[in-house]
Amino acid sequence: MKVRLVGLTALGCALTLMVGFSNSNLSHSQTQKTSNASGLPQVEKELLTEINQARANPSVYATYLEKLKPLFNGREYRAAGRQALMTEEGWAAVDEAIKFLRATKPLQPLAESSGLNLAAQVHIKDQSSSGSTGHTGSNSSLIEQRVKAFGNWQGAIGENLTYGNESARERILTWLIDDGFASRGHRKRLLSNDYKVAGLACGPHPQFVSMCCLTLAGGFTDLQPSKTKTTTPTKTTTSTPATTPTKATPPTTQTNKSKTTTGKGVQSRKM
Repeated sequence: MKVRLVGLTALGCALTLMVGFSNSNLSHSQTQKTSNASGLPQVEKELLTEINQARANPSVYATYLEKLKPLFNGREYRAAGRQALMTEEGWAAVDEAIKFLRATKPLQPLAESSGLNLAAQVHIKDQSSSGSTGHTGSNSSLIEQRVKAFGNWQGAIGENLTYGNESARERILTWLIDDGFASRGHRKRLLSNDYKVAGLACGPHPQFVSMCCLTLAGGFTDLQPSKTKTTTPTKTTTSTPATTPTKATPPTTQTNKSKTTTGKGVQSRKM
């Protein structure tokens, strides 16, 4: 699994940068539907749509980021009508993201996975209750463990988290910039061809108002309940002895044999 978000200090830097995007001039429609996430609630559907727009049009999102340059003065970020915010890296992280996006070829959209949706919901429910942040659940589980209850993943597996009551566009831009994260893991996961399917869940958070969890995998097979065939009862037929006095026919027994087949549930791959 890729490097995860683990520090609240670094998380705060990402959050403060994200807050300032609300006054940016971002003209691309957030309501355009490009995903097939018909089973998702509206907030999650908009976020998956925005992710797939960024994957399909990385150069367009580079343009969005370029518009932020006048708002930076060193590490300080100041949006119109907002208090100045101090970032970890300043414009350098945004500039790097722009170059990365310009060099990225369009990618296929992420398909929605019911199993990954459920795994994301587990983490949202956990942190909505505990108020904690990061990728580790209250039971010390990570995404690899949380998905086991819902199916098998293929290829890569990863998770992105975002905290704060922000729009889908703002969440995506924050992940793309990835300020304060040397690995740029959030950006790389969004724009990686290693991931083909995704799950999403958003919910309340006691400290940051709301949060969203994005789960990603190369592929995912939902867990199917085991199905067992019933065993056919054995039937025994015995012939009646012949009545001819000179020649008796011995009794014969015929048995119908049947097999009991038990369906095996999908087993999760070990780390």
